[in-house]
Amino acid sequence: MSILCCGLVCLDQVTVVRKYPLEDTDQRSINQYKTRGGNASNSCTVLATLGMKPTFFGTLAYDAENLSPETRYVLDSFQKAGVTVHPDCPKFPGHICPNSVILLNEQNGSRTIVHTNLGLPELLLEDFTKLDLAGFTWIHFEGRNNTELLKILQHLQSLPEENRIKFSVEVEKVGRNHEEFIPYADLVLVSKDIAKSHGCSNKEDAIKNFYHKVKLGCRLIVAWGEDGAAGTIRTDEEAVVLSSPAFPPTSGVVDTIGAGDTFNAAMIACTCLNIPLQQSLTTACKVAGKKVGIQGFSNLGNIQEFLQ
Repeated sequence: MSILCCGLVCLDQVTVVRKYPLEDTDQRSINQYKTRGGNASNSCTVLATLGMKPTFFGTLAYDAENLSPETRYVLDSFQKAGVTVHPDCPKFPGHICPNSVILLNEQNGSRTIVHTNLGLPELLLEDFTKLDLAGFTWIHFEGRNNTELLKILQHLQSLPEENRIKFSVEVEKVGRNHEEFIPYADLVLVSKDIAKSHGCSNKEDAIKNFYHKVKLGCRLIVAWGEDGAAGTIRTDEEAVVLSSPAFPPTSGVVDTIGAGDTFNAAMIACTCLNIPLQQSLTTACKVAGKKVGIQGFSNLGNIQEFLQ
């Protein structure tokens, strides 16, 4: 399955600490490393590990006419992970690669992120419409850049049926009007934070809240962290809500960086493979559970077995 993932790639500087620091205090870190990050970028990595063929499409920063060292690092990382970077990714000289400083708490695996993006332009509808989409079976969009992404989703929905490619969209960030994306996609992935901002107290209530906002046939999914995930398929009838518990690692939570991106990737893979919704929810929760039990993504191992 060839999947185009559209969104952000950035450089993450991760510092592992014994406990989350109090303000204006000192402590030594346990470890520090850099890695490629960004929601769409992380989902690409997991999709590749699941045996899919992901292609990343997003804007890239250059120093003058050459790749910046940070951009070269993330491109090399994509290659090592088996992810194709689309050759038509828009490139912007004189910009700095977005980056995140992340504190990773050894006690519980929580991550605290300070993200820096000093004006690298976002994808435009014009960038997207130049692409030849014929080779892709699915397109996934990281929820960002509200105005332009809405135009892109509307463009995809308006294509003739013979040219139409199914697509998914992530609705994650609160207060950015990303709820406007919900009516368009074939798979809508709503975050716990978004659901709670709409007054939902659990995953089942969240499904019922957003059910009539998605189009007929859409898979609506709400992940709820340690309480697993719920989902439904929109019909003309009332919502039939399915759910899965979480599958926490037996050795404890180590690293929650990219846990949501991992869940999303697994759900996208299951949807592309026409795996039934109940099995898809369980599979995505299992894959996410395995990820939070390890540091990073490189040791995910044979997670393809979860798709069987």
